[in-house]
Amino acid sequence: MMSKLRENTAVILWIVIFAFVGLIVVEWGADYSGSGPAGPGDTVGMINGRKISHREFSERLRIAAQRQPQDRDDEAAQGRLVQEIWSNLVTFELINQEIERLGISLTDEELAHYTRTSPPADVQSLEFFQTDGEFDLVKYTQFITNPDAISDPTGQNIVRYIEQALGQQVLISRLQRLVMESAQVSPAAVRQYYADQHEKVEVEYVFAPAAKVGDDEVEVGDADIEAYYQEHVDEYHHHEQIKIAYVLLPRTPTAADSARTAKEIKELHQQVLEGADFAGLAEALSEDEGTAANGGDLGTFGRGRMVKPFEDAAFGLQAGEVSAPVQTSFGWHIIKVEERIEEEGEKVRARHILLKLKASRKTENQLRERMEDFKVQAAQQGFKAAAAAAGLEVRESRYLNKGGVVNGLGGGRSQGEGTAWLVNLFFSSEVGIISRLASSERGYWVAELIERRPEGTSSLEEVREQVKRRALAEKKSERAGEELEQIRQQVLGGTSLAAAAATAELELRNPDPFSRSENVANIGRKNAFISTAFGLEAGGLSEVVNLPRGSYLIHVVNKIPLDEEGFSAVREQTMQTLLRQRQGEVWNTWWSQLYEAAVIEDNRHAFYAF
Repeated sequence: MMSKLRENTAVILWIVIFAFVGLIVVEWGADYSGSGPAGPGDTVGMINGRKISHREFSERLRIAAQRQPQDRDDEAAQGRLVQEIWSNLVTFELINQEIERLGISLTDEELAHYTRTSPPADVQSLEFFQTDGEFDLVKYTQFITNPDAISDPTGQNIVRYIEQALGQQVLISRLQRLVMESAQVSPAAVRQYYADQHEKVEVEYVFAPAAKVGDDEVEVGDADIEAYYQEHVDEYHHHEQIKIAYVLLPRTPTAADSARTAKEIKELHQQVLEGADFAGLAEALSEDEGTAANGGDLGTFGRGRMVKPFEDAAFGLQAGEVSAPVQTSFGWHIIKVEERIEEEGEKVRARHILLKLKASRKTENQLRERMEDFKVQAAQQGFKAAAAAAGLEVRESRYLNKGGVVNGLGGGRSQGEGTAWLVNLFFSSEVGIISRLASSERGYWVAELIERRPEGTSSLEEVREQVKRRALAEKKSERAGEELEQIRQQVLGGTSLAAAAATAELELRNPDPFSRSENVANIGRKNAFISTAFGLEAGGLSEVVNLPRGSYLIHVVNKIPLDEEGFSAVREQTMQTLLRQRQGEVWNTWWSQLYEAAVIEDNRHAFYAF
């Protein structure tokens, strides 16, 4: 077995080395910043007094990056890794500090027992401890009880990792048990939990949408705005916040860049026409990250799925044919239709090669130089004056909380990914500071901190338009409800809800029976509609219920009680489910309080973009 272990030393080292970075720092007190005391610029962070040096953090980051290969130019992915490593470090350190404070321990005998019988999951996944793809305890036991095996350097590394990982797991498990032992559930709570999921109500209702009420049909004056603001003032509380100004120079390709891409796609098209393997070219050269690895395979799609120029070209081809180069907002495409499918509507199965329209390295250098010059001028003339002189637009962010991002400046879905470092930097800076030149998939940018404001409540003037919109929506919902009140009076007078709704030309709706915990179509979940329905007896008629989308009048047709025999059969299982849920809530509350009470200094912005 040891020869096999030695053959797989590289695999094993990735398992042990990351753990040993933590082991060395936490247990042996090593400082990666060098032999002498750390300088003021060496600290990435502090966690309740425990220093995270730049060298230690970089080492963890390097190891994690090697275990999760990524494009070195993918700044967003690198930023996510910085955030992941920091989050893990904070969690690891706070948990270990609590374990030490509470005196939770593990004896050598207990650790030896767990080491012999319960290896960590990643060790169980090693091929030489498996038989037919499953962990084989016999093979593992042969290794762990063999003095020759565990005296070998490779074997020693594995044993050390197992002991450290298991020791950590057991200590955390004991901490969790200690924290969660306060979680309890009563028989009444178990019954209510089951009832919330299995008691049902059948209703019919009439809905009067607020959208049918015109803005000019209701009046929202200053007094209404003031009243709404005062009633909901807690919603406008904010933490300490900052506001920034920024200049963004987009990565726009020049005419020469576009012509170069057009020339490249024509050359690729000629290669395809001359017999080159389409899938091979797509895998090697296509810039569609989602399909290139599969030879450009787009699968099967119908009309309406792709942008119009692409769709027109694809559906104009027969099976086996290749399109001429097609330009869309994504870039230049060459499309090959593999199959046409007519049975279930017109569909095609196709591949494509994509070359994106992007700035050349020369253009990128010119953009960077322009922004470098702007940054110098901004420091000398002022941010806005330098922008005006350079013909650049200055934009302002909304107010930002610590740890937030600047939407529109970075990448990802929010277009803010990769800008948290900037926000964190500015939270520890004075108004007027100008950032370094940075870049994202959107372009090159420089930012200035223009305002700080302490924790407090936004003034009415600041949020007036937002408050006005909400007050208007509330008034429109109430106005829609006036029509339902007339229907309600008719029903109380003996008219059926169906007849009264028909007279008012409103639809009577009959959703399927639902429980308290369900999401009801067109209604939502756990709102006033649900609670009102369950508060009525069978045959009961509700008051008008006003919600943001409009108003509702509910008639309960039937109430379906829980099945007592069914509840008895699953009472114990239900109790365990609810107990686990409560334990999770207790643990999450405990963790939130631990985190909030921690003294954490985060200086990542001085070293990394994220």
